Amino acid sequence: MKKMILIIIIIVLSITCTFGKIDKVFIIPFSHLDIGFTDTQEEVSKEYAEMVDNLIEIMDTFPDFSFTIETFWQLQQWLETSPEPWKVQKLVQYIKEGRLEIGGAYDSMHTGFMNYLSLSETFKDSKKFAEKNNFTITTAIMNDVPGYTQDLPDILFENNISYFMTGINDKYAQVLQLPAPVNIFYWQGPNGKKILTWVTKASYMEGVNFKSISSIESYAKKLEDEGYPYDAVAILLAKDNGGIEPGLVSYLNLHEASKFSELEIVFSTPTAFFEYMEERYQSVIPTYKGDWSGFWESVKSGGPFSSSLIRWSQEILQEIVSLDLINQNNPLYDIAIKSILLYSEHTAAPGAGWPGNYTLEQNYIFNKTVVDYAFTAYNTVLNIINELTPKEPESNKIYVFNPGNSEKETLLRFELGEWDPNSRVVIKLKGEEYVAYPYSLDSINPWEQVAQGYEVYVKLPIGISEINIINRIPTTYETKKTESSIIENNFYTIKLNSDGSFNVFDKELNTCVVNNGGIIEYSFTNSIQKHEREELVIDSVKTIKYPQKSVMIAEFTDSPITKLEIILPKNEKNFLFNYYFDINKIPYVPYDKHSINFYLKIPITQEGTFSYNGPASLVKDPYEFPALRPEQVSVRDLVAVETKDYTVTLGSRQAFLFGYNEKSGYIDCLLLRHYDEAATKDLGITSLGEVEPGSPNILKYSFFFYTGDKIDEFGVENFYKPPIILK
Repeated sequence: MKKMILIIIIIVLSITCTFGKIDKVFIIPFSHLDIGFTDTQEEVSKEYAEMVDNLIEIMDTFPDFSFTIETFWQLQQWLETSPEPWKVQKLVQYIKEGRLEIGGAYDSMHTGFMNYLSLSETFKDSKKFAEKNNFTITTAIMNDVPGYTQDLPDILFENNISYFMTGINDKYAQVLQLPAPVNIFYWQGPNGKKILTWVTKASYMEGVNFKSISSIESYAKKLEDEGYPYDAVAILLAKDNGGIEPGLVSYLNLHEASKFSELEIVFSTPTAFFEYMEERYQSVIPTYKGDWSGFWESVKSGGPFSSSLIRWSQEILQEIVSLDLINQNNPLYDIAIKSILLYSEHTAAPGAGWPGNYTLEQNYIFNKTVVDYAFTAYNTVLNIINELTPKEPESNKIYVFNPGNSEKETLLRFELGEWDPNSRVVIKLKGEEYVAYPYSLDSINPWEQVAQGYEVYVKLPIGISEINIINRIPTTYETKKTESSIIENNFYTIKLNSDGSFNVFDKELNTCVVNNGGIIEYSFTNSIQKHEREELVIDSVKTIKYPQKSVMIAEFTDSPITKLEIILPKNEKNFLFNYYFDINKIPYVPYDKHSINFYLKIPITQEGTFSYNGPASLVKDPYEFPALRPEQVSVRDLVAVETKDYTVTLGSRQAFLFGYNEKSGYIDCLLLRHYDEAATKDLGITSLGEVEPGSPNILKYSFFFYTGDKIDEFGVENFYKPPIILK
């Protein structure tokens, strides 16, 4: 027994002695990818094709030099030039020798903006290349982005990726509340899967500052003094689209001199570092859980229309895949996924560019390319959907794809020949007849693809259904129009206030759940915390009662917000509200203010706890991970506030950035960010012109609202993924 105790003491002392004394430094050279930022997307592509081609010669010349191709997109640009087979074989040889590594991610992504499918597809191309060439992808690398979705560990695990490395933008170092400047930990996802993760707060460019052995030794000593408990540390070394040069210059400066240091300094790869650390410290490395996304996804609001195309496209494509309605080798699938990933990449957002990086023409090319990703994704998914149409459709039937659920009724809209506002259509589904009534919309969007047609609330099976057209009959009802500012059904009374806000009274709960909802505010990005209220002046109000719903329409003057629609179904406990936004009515924003942001606020009458849907799971505790959170986080389709008496569910189509202020009790939504000027390298500060080429001037923002004893996930799902008519 005494011998056993002695052995344990010796083991503990040996571990303790290694803690706090850094013996080994892994320098990890790579080039950080921005698809844009420094040049246009096409120009960056050429740079990486050239970089990889030169890399092979560099690796031959310097046998102790290691390099990491940060993301697969960089390698893909070279592969698409059809390099000679011996070069590909040589590159693979260096990978198998451990001198060269390919990161598993397609790029550094805005992970909070994505869904399960697009996140999972982020790692598929690298794995396919690895399988084809008989090696494995072990590490995913994403850099610059200040945080990531809680679903990432589970999805990495599903793709057999064990490690995740990130150097966050150093301007956001204070966001990360982890204990040290560099941290290694197991990051656990909602499904319980763990990924060994390395984070440096000094960014992926930290290694550029170490120009001598003494500077590295001083850094190691500083970490020791601050309590860093391990015997090895990684230093990331890259610049934005910097190519091989930063890593090679560092190697030439440090490699020979490192032989005279007490530290073992090696130029290496992420996986080599992770394997070293895991072998020695697996049992003592801490575990963290939770979501820390949201700080940079907000830039996507600079493309309010294009971001909505991507949100719809990735969601519908995910349902098509889950229902096994497409072969994933279909070229259309590849086009759609690539476009979604390119838009989700962290550089891709229409805007003003970095000051002095672009000419005005380059800025336009960059923005148009980003918007084209969205249009390509959207149109390709539509083509995929239309391939689901029967080859010989029957004239008395309509064919519909329901990507939502069959638990609740959904609003089916379809067109039938020449639209007649004075007729209704009888349809038959599964032996039951339904009456569809005429409707007309001012505009269409991905969620509302038929401008004029017939609509009916119906429970639809998931997937593809055939619906029989029985007949078309003249209408025998009259719509009732009034100037009332109140609409109600058996569940809610909704009152429009004189300032354009609205109150919501829940009849079942016998309480007012929203007081002065629909407040619009704005702030300039250079003083983003200073919000001003956008005054809504009502020009007219009308209420229309239809057989299936009541609609209140308020039109406003002298504001970019031109109209509010509140739609109250007759027999459902929920309601929809839509805001119409005229981009042309936004006051011109000079460059010293950077850009303007518009917000929607929904005050809840009781305080509660905030949760939201991430890409693949519900985030129940936004503060579980040790990090600060932004005012708005990126959500997939819904947010919820659970109070002591009820739960509010708010679903959203176009808008995706939400927060909750516990003190004031309001749900806060960032609608859009708008730019008018840029600081260009050829013309100085100048007008940008069109920021989102091809997008409409009038934007529609649609929301779903429900109060009850739990989150209405089924209701939001059918709102967010309404049925699509096959053509």
